[in-house]
Amino acid sequence: MYRQLPLIGVPLAFALAVPLSGRQRYAVGCLFVAGAALIGGATVVRYLLNPLANNELIMMGQNTPSVTGIFHIHFGLMLALAAYFGLLLSGSKYAGKVARVLLVLGGISSAVALHVLAYRTGLLVLYAALLVNGVLLIVRQRRFLLGGILLAFLFIVPFLTYNFLTSFRYRVLGTAYDIAQFSADQDINDFSVSQRFAAWETARVITTFRPWVGVGLADVRVEMMRQYEWRDYGLEPANRVMIHNQYLHYLVGGGVIGLFLWLLVLLGPLAQPSLRRNPYVIHFLVVMGTGMLVDSLLELQIGFNLFVFLYSFLVVAGERHSQEAVANLP
Repeated sequence: MYRQLPLIGVPLAFALAVPLSGRQRYAVGCLFVAGAALIGGATVVRYLLNPLANNELIMMGQNTPSVTGIFHIHFGLMLALAAYFGLLLSGSKYAGKVARVLLVLGGISSAVALHVLAYRTGLLVLYAALLVNGVLLIVRQRRFLLGGILLAFLFIVPFLTYNFLTSFRYRVLGTAYDIAQFSADQDINDFSVSQRFAAWETARVITTFRPWVGVGLADVRVEMMRQYEWRDYGLEPANRVMIHNQYLHYLVGGGVIGLFLWLLVLLGPLAQPSLRRNPYVIHFLVVMGTGMLVDSLLELQIGFNLFVFLYSFLVVAGERHSQEAVANLP
């Protein structure tokens, strides 16, 4: 309860505190983009100082650590968010000419860093958001040419990156080999994707015991380890990982009821017209929602804090602003 308390406290603070001005919110966004881009650039430099050793890590399913020590999954999410927020903020009315150029460069450099470092989760959410953008442009705005170009990028950019960037190619080949190990019932102790598959299957079995209310969020780890004792997939105890899927994690811990309540929190903003039209909110929900398919982001404090702050900053404060605007109408 102590660890999850910010899920209530931080949104409540944004709902009750004096709201930030538009310029202040713009400054916070710029700070986020600049910080992510600079850390991403510095981590790319670390990679380039010893590319052979780092490519060997990638081939083995590991990652070049960020210069600040941020876990690669969360850092990949930050880079993907910075890529889109940089481009969106460059069109803000508060951005001057120099700021527009810097924000665009920050967004592009964040996307480039993701490809060079080959962070799987970051790349997944980056392309998921690109897919959503393309579909929305075609379906909602009828901008078929621009939407088609974005959808084409989903194939063109990975193809070019695979052929010209060694780290990206090694990541693809390593991931394919990783999945093949699980499919062939081979030893998966050194393969992170296969360990996820084993964890998902283990979690699925647990959900059949108490499908409606779950085993209790505090007991998810205990039940996972207990089920591993029945079927361990050849995994050593140290490699019996947790669920790595936030939706499945809530399904195991809270059952169908708990998962439904979580989906209300995550997807509820889409029921608000003003938030549904807010590109920052859309990109945030797509990036975080997609990332939760492959990791239990809220189970580590850095992922939990990242989600809670951005949810409060973008969703709660955005809804409050729209309500105040309606109240002030003549």
